[in-house]
Amino acid sequence: MSWPALVAAAVLAGVAWALTPVVLRALPEPATSDAEDKVPYAALATPRFAAAVGVLGGLAGLIAFSALGGEHWLAWTALALVNVLACAIDARTTWLPARLAHAGWLVATVGAMVVALAQGSVWPLVRAGLGAVAVGGLFHLLWWVTGTLGYGDVRLAATIGAVTALVDIELAGASSLAGTTLSAAVGIGHRLTGRHGGFPYGPGLLAGPFVALLIRLPLG
Repeated sequence: MSWPALVAAAVLAGVAWALTPVVLRALPEPATSDAEDKVPYAALATPRFAAAVGVLGGLAGLIAFSALGGEHWLAWTALALVNVLACAIDARTTWLPARLAHAGWLVATVGAMVVALAQGSVWPLVRAGLGAVAVGGLFHLLWWVTGTLGYGDVRLAATIGAVTALVDIELAGASSLAGTTLSAAVGIGHRLTGRHGGFPYGPGLLAGPFVALLIRLPLG
């Protein structure tokens, strides 16, 4: 762990903590009858929720920044900042806001451009595009065939595919496998506790890339 990684993660945690209440109060509610009984986004804008998002974002950032070179940090902020907040919302409401997904896409795209400039090659952009299409397309197919996923999970999967493929294709595959496994474990736990209906798939899916990075760290 380097000091720059530690400082960057601390800054990310502070930004996440400060922005969370602002974003929650600004997010529009879903315009669908399925959302009538959901917890309003603005109701989550509490000091405890903001602090939790800050801590989770800081930890996610610390893992990514410690494992990867600085040129990748902005792209991984799409996951460690934007989508940590989105998945914290999902954990409480089972909804992944589309506007946060779009913000994640934007940050990931700019981050991919930074990697391409740092490496002096267009191949990082190609890898990111292929990762987004492959992983996002797979989850789109699962959404269409099974009907058990929300489309927010498809948007999140596309971002994960893009950001992880920027590093290499193997990480994209490992992240998808780890995320799917963790989400399935959450679903099994949901059923074993006697609860029915939907469960938040996003948090497990988002944890996948960071688990994959943690596995890679001792392997160099």
